[in-house]
Amino acid sequence: MGNIKLIIFDYDGTLFDTRPAIIHCLGRAFAERGGAIPAREVAANAVGTGATLPDTLLRLDPDLRQNPAALDDLVVTYRRFYRDEGTALLRPYPGVADTLQELHRCGIACAIVSNKGIDAIHRSLDETGLSSLIDFVVGDQPGTAKKPDPLVVTDLIVPRYALGQDRMLIVGDTELDIIFAKRTGIASCWASYGYGTPATCRTLEPDYEIANINKLPEIVSKSDPRRADQVAL
Repeated sequence: MGNIKLIIFDYDGTLFDTRPAIIHCLGRAFAERGGAIPAREVAANAVGTGATLPDTLLRLDPDLRQNPAALDDLVVTYRRFYRDEGTALLRPYPGVADTLQELHRCGIACAIVSNKGIDAIHRSLDETGLSSLIDFVVGDQPGTAKKPDPLVVTDLIVPRYALGQDRMLIVGDTELDIIFAKRTGIASCWASYGYGTPATCRTLEPDYEIANINKLPEIVSKSDPRRADQVAL
C-alpha cells in the first residue's frame, strides 16, 4: 500500500472528538479552584492550539505564571475530573475504527503522538476497543519531549521502527501537528474536520488535507507521499 509503513496520529481532534470532555473538565477545574470559568468559545479556541495542558491553562489564566504551585494543582484537578467525568464524553470520530482496521490489514503500523496525558489516551483506547489497532503511544509524561520537538521522532519513533522519515506520515488537526511534521521531515496530512483554524493550517501548506478520516487510506496508497501537488479529499 504505497511507500508508507507508519502513520503517526495526533489524538485530540484527529482520532477522538474530545472537545466536549475538555471544555466540561476545564469548567469544573476552574470552578473548584474558585476562579472565573472560561467562556466556552475561549476554551474551545485554546483547545484548538494543540498545546499541552499546562500551556492551555496558562492561556486561559495568564496569572498562573506567577503561581506555579497553583498551576500544578489545577493540572491535577483537571485530570481528576477528566478521569472521573470526561471519559464518558469522549467519542472516536466516525470512521476511525474502520480506517485503523484497514491500515492494520495492509501492514501499516499506527502510532499516536500527543501532548495529552498518556493515561487518558490509553484509557480511552481501552474503553473503545481500539488499543489493539494502535501500536505505540507517546503522550505527556515526565521526561518525554513534546510536540513539535523533533526529538519525539528521533529518540522514540525512529529507534522503535527503524524506518526513514520518508516511510512515515503525520496526521493531525492543528498547526502544531503540521509544524511538527515540517521539523521532523515527515509528510503531513491535515485533518480539517478537527479543531485547527483552517486559514492558519492551510497557510502552513500541509502535504495533504482530509475532511474525513476514511479518506486516509486513499492517501497512503500513493507510492510517493511527497508529491509536488497537494491533495484535498
